[in-house]
Amino acid sequence: MATIPLQLAQRRLEAGNGVSYPERSPAGRAMQDLGDELSAVAERYRQMKERQEAFDAELARRRFADRIAQAEDDVAANAPADGSGLHDAMYGEVDPRSGQVVKPGLFDRLFDEALPEIPESRRADFARQKEPMRAAGSPRMAQRQQEQRDEYELAEWAKVDTMSTSSIAKGDPNDIGAFEAIRQNGSDLIAKIGNPVIRQAAEVAWSSNTAKALVQA
Repeated sequence: MATIPLQLAQRRLEAGNGVSYPERSPAGRAMQDLGDELSAVAERYRQMKERQEAFDAELARRRFADRIAQAEDDVAANAPADGSGLHDAMYGEVDPRSGQVVKPGLFDRLFDEALPEIPESRRADFARQKEPMRAAGSPRMAQRQQEQRDEYELAEWAKVDTMSTSSIAKGDPNDIGAFEAIRQNGSDLIAKIGNPVIRQAAEVAWSSNTAKALVQA
């Protein structure tokens, strides 16, 4: 009667009815080597895919940053002369108490458009960066709005200064009442200039310019 070799007798069926080979048998070692090789290939593929997705996510993030920078420039260029509404047009309005967006801006639309470009494995991380990105950009745009407002007030004041000093120069130098009225009118407007540096410079220039205009009268 034939005898079944011990190695074959020790084989057993594993989960899924796959055949298991003794570890020390040639077949067992071959299967182990194959399993190790497949695991290594799978790990290399996982790492490669992870690097590729990280690279693609970074490219998408940079494209988004470029779009935001361009959008900020466009919004500033198309804003009213006094800069009003510039910040909200770009970054919307956020309730300071709840932190909720109550009025979306261009930033929100651009972010929603960029999100599908992010690899799915990185999308949740990118989505979590939305409000921190808004928080970083909002002060920047608020500063641009303030600068535009400052430039507007300075330009408008320069017009008043020119018109007023011209009126003084063409007027009666002996009419001190008219001179004082013009001077006070200018001072009242200067007091309403928001930027303290511009306001102080305007006060000094106004005093000098009105005095020169009176001499020219």
